[in-house]
Amino acid sequence: MALLLKPKHYLSPTFRFLLRRLCATELTTEPAPATPPPPTPKEATAELAPATPPPPTPTEPTAEAELATPPPPTPDSPPPLTPAETKLLDSLHAAILDHRRAHPSTTLPASLPFEPLPTFSWTLASLLPSPPAPHLPLQLLGRLLALSRGVPFPEALTFFHHVLPSLPADSLPAFYAAMIDLLAKHHHFPLAHHLLDEMRERSVPVSSQLILALIRRYVRADMSTEASELFRRMEEYGAGVPDPAVLASLLGALSKKRLASEAQALFDSYKSVFPPDVVLYTTLVHAWCRAGCLDKAERVFAEMQQAGIMPNVYTYTAVIDAMYRAGQVPRAQELLCQMMDNGCNPNTATFNAIMRAHVKAGRSEQVLQVHNQMRQLGCDPDIITYNFLMETHCGKGQSNLDAATKVLAKMIAKGIIPDCHTFNPMLKLVLCTGNVDAARKLYERMRELQCKPNVVTYNLLMKLFNKEKSMDMVLRIKRDMDVQRVEPNANTYGALIEMFCGRGNWRRAHAALREMVEEKSLKPAKPVYEMVLSLLRKAGQLRKHEELVEAMADRGFIKHRSEDALWNAVSAS
Repeated sequence: MALLLKPKHYLSPTFRFLLRRLCATELTTEPAPATPPPPTPKEATAELAPATPPPPTPTEPTAEAELATPPPPTPDSPPPLTPAETKLLDSLHAAILDHRRAHPSTTLPASLPFEPLPTFSWTLASLLPSPPAPHLPLQLLGRLLALSRGVPFPEALTFFHHVLPSLPADSLPAFYAAMIDLLAKHHHFPLAHHLLDEMRERSVPVSSQLILALIRRYVRADMSTEASELFRRMEEYGAGVPDPAVLASLLGALSKKRLASEAQALFDSYKSVFPPDVVLYTTLVHAWCRAGCLDKAERVFAEMQQAGIMPNVYTYTAVIDAMYRAGQVPRAQELLCQMMDNGCNPNTATFNAIMRAHVKAGRSEQVLQVHNQMRQLGCDPDIITYNFLMETHCGKGQSNLDAATKVLAKMIAKGIIPDCHTFNPMLKLVLCTGNVDAARKLYERMRELQCKPNVVTYNLLMKLFNKEKSMDMVLRIKRDMDVQRVEPNANTYGALIEMFCGRGNWRRAHAALREMVEEKSLKPAKPVYEMVLSLLRKAGQLRKHEELVEAMADRGFIKHRSEDALWNAVSAS
């Protein structure tokens, strides 16, 4: 560790004072686990992830977004749809979903090739008497790509093969890339690879972005071997030879999945091909930090210094963040001093890493101190900083909605556009206090700022208005959710079902639970489905009761009737 932490640092008294205040913390606080748990839906959860050249910058993805890989980029943004095209797009989307509802048992083949669905092909032929504009099929696949569950793959592939022959050659790379990404997102890798091979056979250009997108999908499916193999075969597909930038991206993808050993092996295998630079070393350091192996991260940190490569602010930040997570606060402070002593000033990401440690420990005073020190050192806060402040003011220690509102006004005045993670802590606070008027104002403020809510935002709003027994507002929120194409989750359906059951509306409660189970493949909580089943029994709707029980049992959500004590009790009565 001598290579990592120097024993003495000669900083000015002013800097020493600022750093002592900046790093102040209770040393008796229980340390955080060395290996951070997998991402959860908790808001404002962020991870440091260096990017590819130019020098990597840590990003802070939330749980809803952490798993979402953007689709492979297209050369140009699609032109806006005309009203007629929008109507056609909606009709095609509805036809896909309607066919899925009518044929729920249709699945993708276990082996290639895929045969298009004849009945759905006829439907498409009637909706598309002439070839559509090239950007319209791409937008339809984009809608399907936004879904995380219940994707109608047989219909999507039938649509793909139906439209493909009519598209101009210059639109084929983006169309193939979108379909490949849709398949790979849901782990249908044989079909995705089949389309990739088809692109090569048909001489459709394969971009390095497409290869990288597929590599990331492999990594997220814990298929690191396949990801590394595709990286090595890039040139076979005409996507160029592997280069340091793509290697850094692959290492970054492995880092996000905490596959540090695989990242180290890949790094070592390409050492002789690409002389490691600060970007590759930083990505590897971050991989070990993400995996909770601080000792190995420090070994790589020391190795890069021995190789004559000076760590940059992102390298230091990754290790400092890992030390804070591991509860090694004094060592994190010492490394921060060394960083500044070496002429590498901390940036916003560094301060955010320190602030995060205090936020997660519930130390609100220290969070505010870090923010003050940022200003004194001339480091401008970003949206992540402000979201941490928002979480602090709205947390249990303060529960100060006025202070949070002032932070919102300040960030807007500085030109920083708030996002849903800015508003969600405030909505959680007003949910606890039951202040429905405040919730209305926050919701309208989000709309004024064109801030797109996420599923957590909508769920909080539904719970709030459900408390007020305002069915109109709950349904308005759900309509807005559909318009914004935010996919509902189990909590969304739970809020809707609770509202319908509370009003004795068995038809809508039954429809919501059926959609949840059959279309979205979401597992309902026991209290949720028991509410609906009880309501159906009281209404004498035993056939619908039986159908729901069978649907949930078929998907493994509950036991089959022969094993279900609830069903046996009902049958015996």
